[in-house]
Amino acid sequence: MIKKDLVVDLSVEALKTAIVLLTLLVISRFIESLPFAGLPVLNSVITAADVLAAFISAAAITVFIKAGLNAKSIVDELLHWLPGAGTLLNYLTGIIALLFAYSAFQTVVFPFMRELEWVYQALFLAVTLFLLAKVAIHIYGASESVSRFLISVFHPHKEIKSGPGIENK
Repeated sequence: MIKKDLVVDLSVEALKTAIVLLTLLVISRFIESLPFAGLPVLNSVITAADVLAAFISAAAITVFIKAGLNAKSIVDELLHWLPGAGTLLNYLTGIIALLFAYSAFQTVVFPFMRELEWVYQALFLAVTLFLLAKVAIHIYGASESVSRFLISVFHPHKEIKSGPGIENK
């Protein structure tokens, strides 16, 4: 049975995060509309708006990852049938943050890596593949518990026999 307090706590965390991210988006759009936003900084390609947008993007990524970390224990309790559900949430949060970071920092990184853009792409690809592998390994490790839960949902009155070395719950 779902505990209403946990759902409320998770909803509050999600709403709080959405409000902060929306505020950062509005700030970023406001900065882009300022008259000095197009002034070159560091070189002729990178503008003040690009640098400030990168800083705001870093703040947004931090807020998003912190929200995932805050929600970990709540998700663990809500999805008790999935061992380490909060950890899985953190891996997925990391993947989403990486995808956002890839595009958010391109404008300030690529001008310095004209011939080596592939390094930036390879770095993000490697970290993303690492996190995807962690997700796959985590899901594989939890597959027995998930299978037992699904069987109990479809056959609620049938007792599930344990395999060798596995206890009945």
